[in-house]
Amino acid sequence: MNLNKQPPTEQPQNQDSGLVDWFLVDFWPRFGKQTLYAVMAVVVVILGGVWFNNDRLSSQAKENKALGQAYIYLGEEKTDSAEAFLLNFVHASHAKLIQDKANLMLGQIHYNKGRYDEAVKEFGQVDLTNTKQSLIGSGALHGLAACYIQKKDYAHAAENLEKFVSKFGLRTGKPSEKVEGKEVADLSPSVANALWKLTLCYRELKNADKVKVTAEKLVTIYPESKEAFDATRLLAQIP
Repeated sequence: MNLNKQPPTEQPQNQDSGLVDWFLVDFWPRFGKQTLYAVMAVVVVILGGVWFNNDRLSSQAKENKALGQAYIYLGEEKTDSAEAFLLNFVHASHAKLIQDKANLMLGQIHYNKGRYDEAVKEFGQVDLTNTKQSLIGSGALHGLAACYIQKKDYAHAAENLEKFVSKFGLRTGKPSEKVEGKEVADLSPSVANALWKLTLCYRELKNADKVKVTAEKLVTIYPESKEAFDATRLLAQIP
């Protein structure tokens, strides 16, 4: 959505009189009107695009403001009021980003109330591939995994955690990157936690090889985390 594109540099005027004569005598009488219409059409398209973009941003701002009522209810610990508001909100038509925010909040409310199937439905409505709004997509994937863990469906939990780590975990743990100050930041602050949950899911699935690999990855990439401390203890128990 970057509109900072610079206009092309104006070319110096051609001084060749033959070219000028050709333009005035031959080209313009034959094609001038069509060229003018074409230029006008391009201008209309550009202006229409600017208007559409501004109108869309204005519409999103209004919807964000409307969704703010749910934040107010949650801030006041009026969970039932927030749930009622969001249930109505998600059934109306909204921009995708606004809809994703609402589904994420509603899914979290269902999860906190132990309604895991309903939470899975709401989390699943979120665009899980959106890395530009990474906190929303990663939050929904993490929520899905947490629901499946509560349901003891460790296979589906592991599947969602693998997607989480793949999409939002960018750190590599390479010493050279740290020394040069070029270590890439993750797209979510919860990658270490997701790796630890994934390790535990593999343990429940009796996949010892993946338990070891994932735990070692956690220790290597996130050595300062609490999850890495837990992973180190787990690795010490593996023969």
